[in-house]
Amino acid sequence: MDIHDYVELTTLALWFISIIGIGIVHFKNKRLEQFRITADDLMKNYVGLYNKESLASDQKINRIVNAVVDGLEAKGFKVEDQDVKDIFAKVAKIINENSSK
Repeated sequence: MDIHDYVELTTLALWFISIIGIGIVHFKNKRLEQFRITADDLMKNYVGLYNKESLASDQKINRIVNAVVDGLEAKGFKVEDQDVKDIFAKVAKIINENSSK
């Protein structure tokens, strides 16, 4: 084997690694998109459910956030602290928009 063979083997290895990397990124983005869609659906459903109850706005928000987090975990998603904060902010926004109508 001469130097050209090693260059070709290195090129082939780098090509193979890049294909695997693209596949990993694709599936990770797909999983994040599924997480977002599921969280949005759960938020809309729970906001509609809890709007019928006569609770203070903070109580509604906390109950909805807890229900959404439980629903996501039941569907196999790992919910982290930042996710909970994002869900809390989105639920608060939805509640405030609904109460101002």
